[in-house]
Amino acid sequence: MIAPGTLLAGRYRVEAVLGRGGMGVVYRASQLPLGRPVAVKVLRRELVDEPRARLRFAREAKVASRFRHPAAVAVHDYGEHEGAAFLVMELIEGETLRARLAARPTGLDAGRAIAWTQELAAAVAAAHASGLTHRDLKPDNVLFSIDERLRVLDFGLAFLAGEGGDEGAGRMTREGVVVGTPEYLSPEQARGQDVGPPTDVYALGCMLHELLTGRAPFSGPEADVLTKQMFAPPPPLAREGEPLSVPTALDALRRRMLAKAAGERPTMEEVAARLAAMDPDPDRGRARAAADGYLGPRARRMVDAAAGATASAEELEVGVVGAVDAALLLGLRANGILAFAVRDDEPADDATAALYAPGADPDAVRALAAEGRPVVAAADRGDVAALSALLRAGAADVVLRPVDAADLARKLRRVGRARRR
Repeated sequence: MIAPGTLLAGRYRVEAVLGRGGMGVVYRASQLPLGRPVAVKVLRRELVDEPRARLRFAREAKVASRFRHPAAVAVHDYGEHEGAAFLVMELIEGETLRARLAARPTGLDAGRAIAWTQELAAAVAAAHASGLTHRDLKPDNVLFSIDERLRVLDFGLAFLAGEGGDEGAGRMTREGVVVGTPEYLSPEQARGQDVGPPTDVYALGCMLHELLTGRAPFSGPEADVLTKQMFAPPPPLAREGEPLSVPTALDALRRRMLAKAAGERPTMEEVAARLAAMDPDPDRGRARAAADGYLGPRARRMVDAAAGATASAEELEVGVVGAVDAALLLGLRANGILAFAVRDDEPADDATAALYAPGADPDAVRALAAEGRPVVAAADRGDVAALSALLRAGAADVVLRPVDAADLARKLRRVGRARRR
């Protein structure tokens, strides 16, 4: 620790401790003779004699000073004091995202989660465009300045593509210690493999999950978390044990961001673009939170598709006409069905393999079937007359109420595959 009043390099007077991290201690200081307040990060004493730690710390100064963005913290200077390296940064007064989440233990509304994640995605996308990967994105490294702007902190683990002389530094700080915070580590980080921009996408996906639910996707002992990061599928969104209703496109994006294979994740630029088009404010007629189980207008679906939404080979896109219970939507998603809303006065596009119309009567089924899309309708169990009428009207299949998600998914998959043949 450096005592208050200490003068670093003859021009930075230490005032107080602001925080501690894995590599250094951050102090509030005053730059003399300007009197400008700054933040000074000093390499931890136990790392001073570790060449790789000193190399990484020096690289942080180089990397961070080369990246300029309104959401990034500016680096002013780099030097040494009594053998300890220090980094001088812009001092940002404010509150961390971690503190904000602590005040909202059950998560945020979808609108705020989308807005904050989009702002972060845009900033990190700019870093990626400069060849920079952060590698330690987490709520502790995001700060709300006094003017409520989001700022990304701590590029101490950052990696600049094409920089040599640091082989292996991206994997370990000390032998046997994986760099980063387990709850936000990508599968490739957890394995100690090389990382790149997809690593940041995964970490931001973990943060999006936490913004919505109040909890990171995986928690527990470090070894358990690392194992889950490598092998467990993304858990469904839930708040206090109850399924969480959010725009379907948002959940689909979250799952893509949390894909185990780095190549299956969207780019950070795509994440930012899709979130920017996903404002859930119903007054603007865009994607809305599906509190009533409805998925939103067809126009929203088309925007998402244009922004690059894709289904994996194991997933099937299905158009939904009418309102659907949110729990059923979650069940369909768990069974590999990506459900999107389709208005009954517009034809479905070729991306939808089938239509699910739970509230359609025989006349509505007849009109939908005339578009050339297989329609799965719904009827009450035991109502043979209604079931027969729906089939005569052109329904490809009928699911019986109460609807079981797995049964409905099987029917949708069967008729969807039949159409593709």
